[in-house]
Amino acid sequence: MDFVMALSPLVLILVGIVVLKKPAMKVAPIGLVYIIILAFTYFSPGDVVFKDTVTMIDGLLWKGIKEGSKIVMLVFSSFLLLNLMQRSGAMKQVQNTLANVTNDRRAQLIIVGLMVPIFLEGAAGAGSPAAIAAPFLVGLGFNPIVAIVVALIGDATPCSWGGAGLTTITGGAYLVDQGVSTAALNSAMVGRIHMFGVFVIPFLIVMIAFGKKGFKGIIPYLLFSGISTGCIMFAISNFVGPEVTSLGTGLLSIICSIIFLKVVKIKTPEEFQYKGENKGENAGERRFSSFHALSPYLVLVSALPIVRYTVPFSILTTFGYIVWVDVVVFLCACIGCVILGVSLEGFFDTMGQTIRRVVPVLVTMGSLLTVSYIMQNSQTGMIQIIATTIADAAGPLYPAAAVAIGAAGSFITGTGVGSNIMFAPMHLNATNMLGLNPITVFAGQNAGGSLGNLICPNNVVAACATVGVIGREGEVLKRTLAAFAVILTIYMILCMVYTHILFTGFGL
Repeated sequence: MDFVMALSPLVLILVGIVVLKKPAMKVAPIGLVYIIILAFTYFSPGDVVFKDTVTMIDGLLWKGIKEGSKIVMLVFSSFLLLNLMQRSGAMKQVQNTLANVTNDRRAQLIIVGLMVPIFLEGAAGAGSPAAIAAPFLVGLGFNPIVAIVVALIGDATPCSWGGAGLTTITGGAYLVDQGVSTAALNSAMVGRIHMFGVFVIPFLIVMIAFGKKGFKGIIPYLLFSGISTGCIMFAISNFVGPEVTSLGTGLLSIICSIIFLKVVKIKTPEEFQYKGENKGENAGERRFSSFHALSPYLVLVSALPIVRYTVPFSILTTFGYIVWVDVVVFLCACIGCVILGVSLEGFFDTMGQTIRRVVPVLVTMGSLLTVSYIMQNSQTGMIQIIATTIADAAGPLYPAAAVAIGAAGSFITGTGVGSNIMFAPMHLNATNMLGLNPITVFAGQNAGGSLGNLICPNNVVAACATVGVIGREGEVLKRTLAAFAVILTIYMILCMVYTHILFTGFGL
């Protein structure tokens, strides 16, 4: 019964968004009210007085608003940059520039929707991949819902490393402190799981965006992109280290894809070809060279890793990790305004329009984050109940359960590193009792934690806000849940095989 009640707030939110098709902005506050009632009743320990619960709820509510504001700032800055690109006309030239690499819309979607998010996750993390890639895809002419789903799927694997390896290094610190693993071993094993994830993701992206007909003539490129990205991810995670796995994988996979597309010509059916601008409209309108049009995003993708790898981590985290990303993206939007020649009046007009689109998102984000914080709080113990119930029922299937627990943790908290920190001690205790390899089991936790970001309501709402489709979160979740189920199943099987057969003594 405790398990059912602990799970009920999540079920309420998912049913409201996916089944009843209600906007998250309406469902999230209802979920918040419901979990507050649970905190005062079912999950209120007998030795806790009413005043203590009030104090706990009050503190977490303000924390939700504060942290939600930080996420909304990232959404605002990313959306502002997109709007400036569209206002200036630069995005049209960006479309033509990408068409010079390949006129195949499917290949464009793989590069921008998978490889760019992997790079951005390594450069900054903190939700920046979907927040930047989704609006960019919309600017390139893709359907907003497809753009969001693809950007979320593209970020499903690199979150296990995150910005400068933070997720693996910090999230796996407990195992390192206990002397059973190292950051290098944790990175190596999770890389052996995710290499299969990035192999199947290109196929899932094409299926989601174009259906079965989308595979016509592009199978060779999908195989190449999946194999090359997986091999690069394996090599860097196993032989270089967690700090540069995401960033290096994203950058090298982009380069490999461009070379492949230039050398091997894809026979693209007409329906999947980028048609280019209308010649009548283009005449006399082109204001930018390809480099000029792309320069705001080039500044952004350069600034993020430069700041991340040069500024001391203690400074970056002074006001919370995501704040430095907010500042960098906003400054790059301001720089983009100057580069693209947008007037000061035009800049403030665009900013006003953007603010009006994203401010209502704060209600949703604040509510969802507060629900997450209440579930994590030791007084309610809800997330621990969910995890331990799954673990107790698993037995020899515990490695597969670790993947599901990791996914549940990031689904609730919105962060893979939070999921890893929360459940690493539990996994180590369980593996000691069951005689299993803690490194392979934690790799399952870490991989699941990365994957859970794909369906996290916080991330879905934020991504919807960046392209102006608030209220359609249910459509996004339906599509991401299908992809999530496929990759989750693969990861659970891999973790079982790795733990019980292939790597029983890995690192021991």
